[in-house]
Amino acid sequence: MNKERVGHFYDVVWTEYIPEYEATEKHWEIFYSREEVMGKSVLDAGCGTGIFSIIFSNKGAGKVTGIDISEGSLETARSLKEKFRLHNTEFQKQDMLHLPFENESFDIVWAWGTVHHTTDPFKAIEELIRVLKRDGSLLLAVYTKTKLTFIHEIIRKTLVRTPKKIWTLLSKIFAFFLAPVVFFFKKREKSRKGEKLEELILDWYFVPIRHYYTPDEIRTFLQERGFVIEKFLPASGRFNSTSNFIFKARKQSS
Repeated sequence: MNKERVGHFYDVVWTEYIPEYEATEKHWEIFYSREEVMGKSVLDAGCGTGIFSIIFSNKGAGKVTGIDISEGSLETARSLKEKFRLHNTEFQKQDMLHLPFENESFDIVWAWGTVHHTTDPFKAIEELIRVLKRDGSLLLAVYTKTKLTFIHEIIRKTLVRTPKKIWTLLSKIFAFFLAPVVFFFKKREKSRKGEKLEELILDWYFVPIRHYYTPDEIRTFLQERGFVIEKFLPASGRFNSTSNFIFKARKQSS
């Protein structure tokens, strides 16, 4: 039931809000280059609107597979595919905890802000590792656990009980009042631009499932499974308490 609730939530988010292509592309370039993805097979796990799948495809990937549990998101992704006239990209409705792909099917697995919305994030990561080829790279963006996490959770668990039909309206109201706070007290520029504050608030406080971890927890989990950390971004957002941390890790060949 929780999985279905997350899917229905993103039916709303990723049909109304689509990240800007150029801003998202610049964010993607922090982690990958055209040369690195040329001809490679890519899994975009929890693809949402499919914007990252489209970027991988346009950068020369051989085949891109985007998966999501939200039909609304997948409709948006397929529309983008048609817009860009891509023939090497496909989108499927799949559960990240039970991937239908063979072991070592992909050269690159991209999971931006998705495993922490599953019912079992570590099982999701295990599945992503299973389908990644030896010497392949894994990109994980995960919500950061901080001293303020419990406050976020109190707010989120309160707001998800409100009627769904007013969620978008509430997020816009909160964005209006929080905009000055973000402007005057932000710690850094957000690394992934192209997202409206109301969209971020909807994703922060109305999503049915949201887990938090420390970087050390995820780093240890990956290293114990034979990964080498190639890149680490400790915070991607304007505030530590609303940030993802990002690991790009390489699966060792032996």
